[in-house]
Amino acid sequence: MSMKISSKSLLNFASLLIVAATFHAATAFAQDSTDAQAPDSTDATASIPGILPAFITAGPIDPDGKVPEFNGVPGSGVTNLDLPIPTTTLNHGQSYVYTFAFQDYDFTGDYTASYVLTQSVDGKTKTLESGTFATHATSPGNYWAWVTTGKPIPDSPGLARLEAILKYGASKTTVSINVAIK
Repeated sequence: MSMKISSKSLLNFASLLIVAATFHAATAFAQDSTDAQAPDSTDATASIPGILPAFITAGPIDPDGKVPEFNGVPGSGVTNLDLPIPTTTLNHGQSYVYTFAFQDYDFTGDYTASYVLTQSVDGKTKTLESGTFATHATSPGNYWAWVTTGKPIPDSPGLARLEAILKYGASKTTVSINVAIK
């Protein structure tokens, strides 16, 4: 089960989030916008990807079910996404909330958002955990943030890479962070 939550349909967000958390499903937050920003680049003539990833995070699961939340700061003058504090140290045996945010620059069509946690040992890369946030339609100007609860981290101490993968049309773009597993 996955769902798209927009700023226009927040009335039942808390109950939807509880349902999504119960089924460990991905939840999407979307905000239509027309103020696309140019990427930070030293070469302004470089090809801009159709969809630009912003970040991927891992955070603790909120036992009270209050975060993540879309526009959870009452009276805020900007659209906001309230997340568990991102952590870069993952404890084996524990599950985490993964959040992947991105903005559609100029692509119209379907995309698939996924994540993978990998670790290299003796030159070989092994997948420790992976999943799909969702496959969904998008158009230019949309902001997206997908949230899902992952499986427990395996007992594999050391440095690892958490990567979000976005496939759209014939293109693919990624964003990643290094994490430590203990």
